[in-house]
Amino acid sequence: MSRTVSNSPRYNVPIEGFAQVVEAPSPGRLLFVSGLTARDSGGAIVGEGDIVVQTRQVLQNIRAVLEAADGSLDDVMQIRTYILDIRAWPQVESVWREFWSEPWPASTLVEVSRLSDERQLIETDAIAVAPARAVP
Repeated sequence: MSRTVSNSPRYNVPIEGFAQVVEAPSPGRLLFVSGLTARDSGGAIVGEGDIVVQTRQVLQNIRAVLEAADGSLDDVMQIRTYILDIRAWPQVESVWREFWSEPWPASTLVEVSRLSDERQLIETDAIAVAPARAVP
């Protein structure tokens, strides 16, 4: 599914790759992805202490759950990311570029004091609009 981005000249885009408004095509299926962390398929934390490795695992996990729902990362319209240290933003953003390009999903980045496991550095949730399923 394709995203259409609109940016107003009345709001300064703070960083490259920032989408103010993302319009989702329709008809489609709304997919709400819960906050996912850097766990492998066995439930073990991946990349303890390494924000790049953890970010990559989080996005691989989002890809996997979307594919299980017959969606893809291309269907993602919005992501929300929670990280323990806002100074890690450049590393997080560099990994995002491995998974997305323009037009970017709408995004929110929030520094938090803690996640559900002290070894986790990042958690991300997503909203996607996947194509309607074919009627059998």
